[in-house]
Amino acid sequence: MPLLRENRRGMSRSLNWSYTLHVALAVFLFAGSAVHSPAQFAKPVTPPPAKAEPTAPIDPLGRETPLSAMMGFLKYETRDDFATAAHFLQPTPGRNTNLTQRAKEFQALRSSFKGKLGLLSDDPNGTIEPGLPPGQVRAGALVVNGTTADIILTRVDDPASGKIWLISKETVASFPELYSQLKSEEPTTFDRIMPAALSRRHVLGMSLVQWLEWLLSIPFAWSLAWFLGFLLSAPGRLWGKLREHPFRTVWETPLGMPLRCIITILIHSVCVHLLGPPLLYRVYYFRTMAALLVGSFVWLVSRISDRSFDHAVNRTRTQQKGGESILILMQRLTHVVLLIIALVIALSLLGVNMKTALTGLGIGGLAIALAAQKTLENLIGGVSLLMDQAVHVGDFCMIGDKRGTVEDIGLRSLKLRTLDQNLLTVPNGLLAQMQFENLTSRHKLLINQNFSLRIETQAEQLRFVLDRVQNMLDEHSAIESGTSRIRVSDFAGAAFGLELFAYVETGDWAEFTAIRQDVILKIAEIVEAAGTRFAAPTQLTYLARDAGVDMERAQGVVRRVTELRASGAFRFPGESRTGTK
Repeated sequence: MPLLRENRRGMSRSLNWSYTLHVALAVFLFAGSAVHSPAQFAKPVTPPPAKAEPTAPIDPLGRETPLSAMMGFLKYETRDDFATAAHFLQPTPGRNTNLTQRAKEFQALRSSFKGKLGLLSDDPNGTIEPGLPPGQVRAGALVVNGTTADIILTRVDDPASGKIWLISKETVASFPELYSQLKSEEPTTFDRIMPAALSRRHVLGMSLVQWLEWLLSIPFAWSLAWFLGFLLSAPGRLWGKLREHPFRTVWETPLGMPLRCIITILIHSVCVHLLGPPLLYRVYYFRTMAALLVGSFVWLVSRISDRSFDHAVNRTRTQQKGGESILILMQRLTHVVLLIIALVIALSLLGVNMKTALTGLGIGGLAIALAAQKTLENLIGGVSLLMDQAVHVGDFCMIGDKRGTVEDIGLRSLKLRTLDQNLLTVPNGLLAQMQFENLTSRHKLLINQNFSLRIETQAEQLRFVLDRVQNMLDEHSAIESGTSRIRVSDFAGAAFGLELFAYVETGDWAEFTAIRQDVILKIAEIVEAAGTRFAAPTQLTYLARDAGVDMERAQGVVRRVTELRASGAFRFPGESRTGTK
């Protein structure tokens, strides 16, 4: 029972860690819910009750598959729990084999193991391998002084645990001979130099010597990677000096760091393989290194794509207006896709069951998709905004009542730097519902001014002003010819109203304001030359003598109304005919 409780605790920790990774994966892959049919969520039809079948017994040690059996054996022998590890060894019928001693011998032999445990089958039925009968798989081999012994797992029928996988009795029988050959080997020079206390003292299944070697191998691998990069770039540096041309090696670019990380991981993996750590640690280590290698490779691909997109953006800025924003959006989408690919591959290498994770994308992905409706709306809105080329980075726009320059168009929002230098962030989904004007897209701007001349202006003076202003508009280099005009618009308010209509051939607002100012100043000069003036707002005031109140007539009216009220012939609303209410 203690063994069963311990195994369940280990399984619980493993499942909790696995489920945590599944949830993280579902966040990035919520779109996977689309592959599930809606019929999955329909009310299932209740089948007729079938005859209950006896359930298969559950092995408390988890020996149902070749992979779980081998990993369980390594877990217990690493913990020095040889009594439990002996349950993973097949006994020889008719012989009193000390399986606990065989487990101890394997612990000494594990550094000579050759094979890839990650390729073991996780299927309870195993796999068909050439040269082996059904129900047997090869996990690897032990090689000592040229002697090789295959590690064979065989499937047996245990009365208490059902069908389980054990290390075959033939493999167990080879342990004593291999162990004796291992003991006869001469110690290496490094082993003779290191103090015996460091070799005998073990922490977490590894001696202090192995821990020291592992720690020292990290800076060694990094230094060796840097030295290899220096050697590889030496010819290029020399060529640059001879040609007196500046030469920048790849190690000095953004690609240098991910490349150096990849080389460091490869070198460190070789060092750890030569150090021979415990087999279980070796499995976990190489899984982790494989995941880190995938991450570094995706990092390198991301840096390469960034350089490609930057080059394309620079070309687009000089050749085609509008492509820059689309390229930036594609660059960000590429980062998201690479991150998802790296996450899926890394989790698979770390041993996470991806079938379970992808199955969980059914309901979980649908729930996340429903919760992320606004995010999806903003994403689709941003893509539509850029595909329609309605706005680009650097455009001067008016959103609602705010004017400013577009600084960034992201997957979720648009950032606008307003005229007072505030940064306004507008979600893309909301932007599609707002009044939006792209002022930069205008190739000409309108001057539409109204002004008035004093009513005393004579007709000839008015004709002179109209003629000179029209000539000025026609001759102005920045005014569009053929569309400009100056007309008398009204004759009200004791003034002549004039309306100016002209297009300035520019889309730049600052340049437009300067040209508009020049036109207004020239009109002022023409009006002054005509001898007239602009009309100021006027107000007509009548002056009269007030006669005051006629007291005689007022007293007569009071007497008359009093008499009418007393007789009931005159009444107000709310009063009765006989008097006051």
